[in-house]
Amino acid sequence: MFPINPGPNIGRKTDMEPLSHKILMITPFDKSQRGNSLTTARIQSGLTARGFHIDRLSLEDHNWEGQMQLALAQSEYSLVHGFHALHFNKVLQLFPQIRSLPIILTTTGTDIHYDLWGAEKALVWDAIQSAQRIVFFNDDFRTGLLAVYPEILDKLVTIPQGVCLEQGLIKSRQQLGLSTEEFIFLLPSGLRPVKDIHLAVDALSILYQKNPAIRLLIIGPIIDYQYGSQVLSRISKLSWVTYLGEIPHSEMANIFAIGDVVINSSLSEGQPQAALEAMSLGKPCILTAVSGNLNLIKAGVEGFYINDRFEMFTAAERLLENKSLREEMGQNARKLIQARFTVEQEIDAYQRLYCSM
Repeated sequence: MFPINPGPNIGRKTDMEPLSHKILMITPFDKSQRGNSLTTARIQSGLTARGFHIDRLSLEDHNWEGQMQLALAQSEYSLVHGFHALHFNKVLQLFPQIRSLPIILTTTGTDIHYDLWGAEKALVWDAIQSAQRIVFFNDDFRTGLLAVYPEILDKLVTIPQGVCLEQGLIKSRQQLGLSTEEFIFLLPSGLRPVKDIHLAVDALSILYQKNPAIRLLIIGPIIDYQYGSQVLSRISKLSWVTYLGEIPHSEMANIFAIGDVVINSSLSEGQPQAALEAMSLGKPCILTAVSGNLNLIKAGVEGFYINDRFEMFTAAERLLENKSLREEMGQNARKLIQARFTVEQEIDAYQRLYCSM
């Protein structure tokens, strides 16, 4: 429940004021299927089903500034929930009045890994200071941040992302031009430098020389067009690599179902949502050993952590050649998602957080 205290102290908790569920959620992306857009849509849907009224505004929307101004004029919000510190700071700069409201800030990866330590550090830090609660997907983010900013300890909250896959009609391999004999590695990722698509291609190129029955499917939108062009130019010469482009999220379960192993090759992560989704369907994983990926799995139980292309090649070869290991890890991956990454757990945690503000 969310108290409203009219006047200059709007949104501050009192025991006597009437209660409201009016929330303003601000996401940097909403048009393409990126982690931010899927996460905010999932949280909005889950909390709306529990009685919260959430207005979700995307910074990709046409004239979002006008929409924001209108929303603030017409609604009395109990709190503001922003995603990605650097992008959210744009809102704080243009609409400083929202600083008088309780603010939850969910960090999503690049804002903590890169922006906080780069040229725009002051903007990220301003967003962090303005928030009453800062949400991480993974406890690993705490260590480095607290070493530099110990004063924000009481603000930090860890809420893993929940896995939510719609179950549609399963596509056959033949529909994608694949045979039942081929071994399919899945790389669900947008094309941008931080996702390091070349690492996966480098590693599997070595494996392909030993076993030409392997295939790599890359699934995701082109986010950085220069990088995307480089990747597409390279794989156009590789018959065993297929770029499927952006697939509607409602169809992703169909794609994951035909694969054998899921890969995340990122240089940094918030949390590898697509990899977790594939794991929920019993696919073992190969993850780079970077913050956001670390401590999601137990190495050698649900999959492998790797540091370079040779370690990825070794892990991929083991999973290719050892069916029983692959099946065991896949079963473990499914159980892990059911135990730690359900939507119900995620929505429960956000509900508790909202109600504590």
